[in-house]
Amino acid sequence: MVTKIKRFSILQTGKFLAVLYGFLAVILIPFFLIMLFVEPGGAVGLLIMLILYPIMGFIGGIIGAALYNLASRFVGGLELHLEITQEQHA
Repeated sequence: MVTKIKRFSILQTGKFLAVLYGFLAVILIPFFLIMLFVEPGGAVGLLIMLILYPIMGFIGGIIGAALYNLASRFVGGLELHLEITQEQHA
């Protein structure tokens, strides 16, 4: 079965990417803590990164979804080829 993604919800895409980038920021914390041992004055940079990373994900998600929606008007949406299977539960 072929399915097309015609448009993305702009605000929902922004919220989703903000949360995703927030998770990524949390995953990167140990690496930044290691950097703090090397350069102790970098604590401010770490805090700024933890705040800005989700914000940039939100802004990037909004811009990306809006651009996708615009482009899909001209060339159509992305095509997904899906296969529907029936799972048997034991």
